[in-house]
Amino acid sequence: MRKSKGFKGIAMVLISLILFVSGCSSNTSGSNENSTKSITLNAVSFLAKDNPLTATIPDWIKAVEEATEGRVKVNWRGGADVIPISEQFEALNSGVIDVNFTYIGQYQTQLPESLSIALSQLTPWEERESGFYNTMVERHKEIGATYLGRWLTGSPRLWLKEPINSITDLENMKIRSAPNYNRFFDDLGIASAMIDPAEVYTSLQTGVVEGFVFGGLSGPRKEGWTDSAKYVLDIPFWTQNCTILMNNSKWDEISKEDQQAIINATAQYEKGMVDYYKSLDVEERKELEKIGVEFISLPDEDKQKFLEMAYASEWGFIEAEKPELVDTLRQQTTQNE
Repeated sequence: MRKSKGFKGIAMVLISLILFVSGCSSNTSGSNENSTKSITLNAVSFLAKDNPLTATIPDWIKAVEEATEGRVKVNWRGGADVIPISEQFEALNSGVIDVNFTYIGQYQTQLPESLSIALSQLTPWEERESGFYNTMVERHKEIGATYLGRWLTGSPRLWLKEPINSITDLENMKIRSAPNYNRFFDDLGIASAMIDPAEVYTSLQTGVVEGFVFGGLSGPRKEGWTDSAKYVLDIPFWTQNCTILMNNSKWDEISKEDQQAIINATAQYEKGMVDYYKSLDVEERKELEKIGVEFISLPDEDKQKFLEMAYASEWGFIEAEKPELVDTLRQQTTQNE
């Protein structure tokens, strides 16, 4: 049932009050200067705390707290059990929460250029060197968010209930999706279905969908989705688009010294994060093969067409929406030959 705007507003106010009472406000030690302020940031993620893909979030929290010598603490309250996924970015904007471990699908309509995050061919540290990181910092300010970096790596793949032999087999196939895949899937002829993660298992079992798209290999087995979808189209495309965002006003409450410490800590964290998830995918692939999941591909011509369509759909959209930025973004996210 669709909530009324009034109900939604009341709910957001109640959540805000709860977080405030439980300690979201900062405290100072007798000074109004940011350099002496201690602050606790309330954070939520779009995935649950026990999801294997959130495993490195505590590492980021620890890195931030150590880098700021405890002046900045992060209280990660949970995922959709705390605030529904569709309401998390609004909660960040309004200051109900301070930090959001999110993905660009939740705010791409407000910031089309954020789609270039998924199209990047560079590592997070290479993005910082190329200027892309700084570009994203500046662009995210336009939507009331401070872009700190990435918290997940890996590439999306299609998981299917039945194997396919060509790219045309995907036409009219019902796939559980997310907003950031819509253009590409439309080009492929896929019928995208927006289904809550809690409903995916049943949707696969009952035939409501014939597969799903998922960023990385870890997760579907734990959720039981591989009970039905035992074929992985092993053509990884794009890269993870999961971002660490902070409310602009809350960021401004942090001293310049601690802001820089958080930026540096995040950059260091990203290196360990990438190594961790790469290793996790290697191990998960072995586990998936043990339970009978098959990794399939397509003829070279179809594979090439699939990848070309994946990138052309998104760069074309960015060019249409932000023609003044597209060349810079392409340059900042492409490997030098």
